[in-house]
Amino acid sequence: MSSASKTEPHKTGLKHDRIPSLRVGEDPGQRGIAHGRTFKAEVAANLETYLKRFEASGMTRPEAYAEAKRWGASMQRQNSEYAEEMSGLARGADQELAAIWLLNARYEITFTLFGKDAQAKEKAAAETDGCTTFGVLPEATADGKTWLGQNWDWLEGVHKGTLVLHIERKSKPSIVCLTEAGILGGKMGVNSAGIGLVENGLASSLDGRNGYQKPFHMRCREILDADRFEDAIRPVIDTKRTCSANFVVGDAGGEIIDIETSPDHLTYLWPVEGIVTHSNHFIGQGHGESQMEKNGPNTLYRAARLRRLLEKDRGRLGLSHFKAAMSDRFGAPNAISRTPDPRMAEAKRLMTTGAVLIDLAERVLHVAAGPPSDYAYHPFAVDAV
Repeated sequence: MSSASKTEPHKTGLKHDRIPSLRVGEDPGQRGIAHGRTFKAEVAANLETYLKRFEASGMTRPEAYAEAKRWGASMQRQNSEYAEEMSGLARGADQELAAIWLLNARYEITFTLFGKDAQAKEKAAAETDGCTTFGVLPEATADGKTWLGQNWDWLEGVHKGTLVLHIERKSKPSIVCLTEAGILGGKMGVNSAGIGLVENGLASSLDGRNGYQKPFHMRCREILDADRFEDAIRPVIDTKRTCSANFVVGDAGGEIIDIETSPDHLTYLWPVEGIVTHSNHFIGQGHGESQMEKNGPNTLYRAARLRRLLEKDRGRLGLSHFKAAMSDRFGAPNAISRTPDPRMAEAKRLMTTGAVLIDLAERVLHVAAGPPSDYAYHPFAVDAV
């Protein structure tokens, strides 16, 4: 495990903090134990951040743990390997298992609350998740490669509670992914088969109608477990969902599909002229009423603006263009590269907690430890066994 490090800023003024990383192997229980032991303090801090966030939307701690136990029973039925890794993580972090269940179901718990906040039009819920993603096909790049990217906008309290997880194995593709301490899924990553993932939070008025379906973070891990593009799509579409989400799945061979999901409906989006972008509102129809823009209207311009920033260099796009586009500060602080808004309540305050640019051909995850307008990227490569 490499620890976080700091170097002197270059003349650009960027911070060069490097997100800590952890290497684990085949055995899911041992993976979890290593994760929990190495990031024990960060797991505890993330747990407290989420409990405070739930409380800010009216969910008490006993209610959160009761909900976590219901999710735990569901996750154990749906993916036994994932459940074994969660059990190991609880042991390694000296946490009760329900705490790890809570973290791994935090998407469903949080986004259900987001939808309720939006429908109630609470001023205290003035902002929610704000991820901005893109996918670029070989026809739009200078190097003829397929690229994915994401600015992961999330709770300020989770910043510095993240890690890059390397899973080295022979039974399935090896993975390198960005995740939170205590969560297994890997929201953004690439595997040794050249399959990559970025995603966006979505919220629909229909969220919550299918109770305890396979949770978002489990689906993310299963996408990165796949060795074929077809099989990477299955975890998104094969079962109904409890909450909405957007998944951008890419393959080094030159394919990208963006799948908007709500509890009972799917919309498939493909790159136009080699580029696809997405933020936090639905593009497709049939998903119920889209909720995120009620709390965070900035979603309505972020994806469109990112597309324009990329289109002007279509056919010549490369790493430097992606870095520049994802550093854009229009609409600050609620920009593509997002910084904390002091007007927001502390428990709900958001920022770009991490950013990734994924070279699928080279199986490299470039990661910034915060808003890319402020933080430099560092490369993390998949180590195939």
